Order: sequence, then C-alpha cells, then structure tokens
Amino acid sequence: MTEEIRWLAMPWEEVSAHISRKVAMKDRLMMVMYRFDPYQSWPEETHEAEQGGYILKGKIELSLPAAGKKILLGPGDGYLIGTNVPHSWKTAGEETVLLDVFSPPRKELFQKKFAPRAKE
Repeated sequence: MTEEIRWLAMPWEEVSAHISRKVAMKDRLMMVMYRFDPYQSWPEETHEAEQGGYILKGKIELSLPAAGKKILLGPGDGYLIGTNVPHSWKTAGEETVLLDVFSPPRKELFQKKFAPRAKE
C-alpha cells in the first residue's frame, strides 16, 4: 500500500523544550523530521535500526566515536549509520531541520521521545 506524506501540513510534536518532530511510519520503515533550536545535542547512543539522514536546514556535527570521526554536515548532506554503531551529534548556532530514516522502526522513540538508548 502506498501513502503520501504531506510534511508541511503535519503538526510538530514536542520532544523537549528545544526539539520537535514529525513522524511517518510503516511496518519496516520509519521517517522522522526533526527540528532543533541552535546549540542542541543528541547524546551518544546505539540501536538495532539502521539509520540514514538528510540535512534540510542548518548544520550538525556527527560524532562516530568507534571510528574516531567527527563530520560536519550541512544542507544537502546526509549520512548512513549501521546497526549498533555508537553515534551522537550536535547542532551549530542556527535552527536545524533534518530527516532521519530508520529500519526497522525505532518504536522505543514513542515511549521515551529523547534519546531512549543513550549511553548512561
């Protein structure tokens, strides 16, 4: 079954005081559009889902500690993260909007919206 997604018509859902999202999901695929205020961060985490992302607006610094890499990404850039690969990121001094794609869906994001698998 095919479904259209009208991102602009979809309301933003609050994740925290400075992060909001829009979610579209099927059985084996989940898309999350995130909007971050300036100078926000997502703590290091790992998860079973493979993850891909595309930066629509703003910039992020993606950290991949196991590979010893920090990568600056801006509009038009993207990333692919394999299963159980530790990663974290932070935004720069401007609003950032990105689209994350997960397979399989990260249903734990509904129980705890912000970094449910963050390294404690």
